[in-house]
Amino acid sequence: MKLRAILGYTAAGMTVLAALLVPFLLMGAIPMGAYSINIHRPVYPHFLQSGNPFVQLDWTPVNALPQHVSDVVDVDGDGRPDLRVSFDVPKDAKAPLHVDVEPINPRYLPMRNVGKEGFSRLIVRVDNSILVRVPLANR
Repeated sequence: MKLRAILGYTAAGMTVLAALLVPFLLMGAIPMGAYSINIHRPVYPHFLQSGNPFVQLDWTPVNALPQHVSDVVDVDGDGRPDLRVSFDVPKDAKAPLHVDVEPINPRYLPMRNVGKEGFSRLIVRVDNSILVRVPLANR
């Protein structure tokens, strides 16, 4: 009886641990020296939501970013670059941000001087990260 209880608690603990780790396994992180780029899975709005599908990239920590960021990013992890993302990092945390995204892969749409245009096309500063959402091309 005690063995079953131990096995049951062990299995429950492993299940909780797996549930906590899954979000980190589903996202990729690209180290860029002092900062990193976290890549989230693409988001596809359901039929009741308006907006385009997008992928979100997070540059973190902001205090380690250079004054001007210009990074080539492999979003899908296939070893080939997908996007070139460029933006300035103002010292004032409340200053408006603007981003340019040049797609290398046709799966993504370009963005020129985009601020907060919409839910799937934006750049914002949240805590110690800068988030960029890049819309996916319709297929």
